[in-house]
Amino acid sequence: MILIGVSPLTAGPSRPTLCSMKKKINYPAQITFKSIFTHDARHHQTIETILIEHGAAGRISYRESKKSKFISYTITAEFASESHLNEICAKISALQGFIMLF
Repeated sequence: MILIGVSPLTAGPSRPTLCSMKKKINYPAQITFKSIFTHDARHHQTIETILIEHGAAGRISYRESKKSKFISYTITAEFASESHLNEICAKISALQGFIMLF
């Protein structure tokens, strides 16, 4: 299962929900996902810290929206297990300004 966040802008408080994967992943695996936030330059460092604290070596790139209201992060990291991935996704989706994870 992968945690997918519910947008606090449209659905009330952000609550991670589970959704089924389309294909089975053999762990450990390198996985790439995106996370969207309201714009705040501190998110990059915070996401980096979450990956380090959970032992997930990875890369983070970002792209700001045209009017700089939002910022999307592309996160690629090595995950030991599905629970490892879910734990990190839960930490990221709990950050202030979180909108969506996919």
